[in-house]
Amino acid sequence: MRQLRREVPLIVLYGTFVRHRVYWQSGAAPQRMRFSSNEITQILVAVAALTLAFTISQLGGFYALQGGLGLAEVGLVAVASLIAVLTAFLFHELAHKAVAQRYGCFAEFRAFPMGLLLGILTAAIGFLFAAPGAVMISGPVSPRQNARISAAGPGTNFALAGVFLGLAVALSNGPPSWYVPFRIVASVGFVNLFLGGFNMVPFPPLDGSKIFAYNKPMWVAMVAILIVIGYVGWSFGVFAI
Repeated sequence: MRQLRREVPLIVLYGTFVRHRVYWQSGAAPQRMRFSSNEITQILVAVAALTLAFTISQLGGFYALQGGLGLAEVGLVAVASLIAVLTAFLFHELAHKAVAQRYGCFAEFRAFPMGLLLGILTAAIGFLFAAPGAVMISGPVSPRQNARISAAGPGTNFALAGVFLGLAVALSNGPPSWYVPFRIVASVGFVNLFLGGFNMVPFPPLDGSKIFAYNKPMWVAMVAILIVIGYVGWSFGVFAI
């Protein structure tokens, strides 16, 4: 196992709505995907807070909650929100982590408490804007590796969006009893497509800026995938939500 002989900057490179921060850490770079107990705790906190925020936002905010919504409706929205958070947010961050660790770097998720609180507060008035956290990367990476680590997050979102799109199209041809599963699957697919697409914007600190800087053809190809999935979803009425 390669040893890092000197301290290297631990930099916030990946995640949605994050700012550049520098930390310091030294030690051995892991050769496989690992999680510390602190990281697991922070992931659980971020997932729980985002699920709550998504649920409140989808229900129309606290004012809508006061309107006497049924428990079944709230539970259904909560389940859909959890699936959306796990696939669109958590898998996005874990993809960054997996690729970074494959290159011999330290990579751990860190939640942003104020960003999570912001998400819950904005959800209370009917829309959602959150800064849940980011994967911290420690270790030297080449521009090529940096671009690949960056592409892993939105690439995962696009793959999941394609899978959920296919499921939604299949469910749309079913009986009326399939309508609720269809809406859940379609919503999760759209959230993945939106998050992946937003992160492809070529401005720092978003993933698209690092991909565009190193490999413009890769960036164009990923945007083309985004457009194709979005167009197919719109054509079939899946993403017309």
